[in-house]
Amino acid sequence: MVRVRYSIAILVAFLAIQVGPAFAQRLTKNTEHMVDASIRKLLRQMDKDKNGTISKDEFLRYFSERFDRLDVNRDCRLVSDELRPMLIPNAKEKNSAPKVF
Repeated sequence: MVRVRYSIAILVAFLAIQVGPAFAQRLTKNTEHMVDASIRKLLRQMDKDKNGTISKDEFLRYFSERFDRLDVNRDCRLVSDELRPMLIPNAKEKNSAPKVF
């Protein structure tokens, strides 16, 4: 019985070693594709004049508007609860009063 468990453990370890790198490489490629798609989407949103590049003005305008949307209490400062929606889409505020960092 102990020998069977030991053999199974060795087999599982061997398979993990063999499959692990391929799985990690596949995961990395999927992650790269997701990041590339996110970057393309962000650039399309920022490129207001649709010339295929982002000017400094377009960049600053985009993030200034984003800041204003996140700053729910309009104090020109962001606190952790106001950043939550940016990091976790569709996140609900935990408390009505934002927490300070």
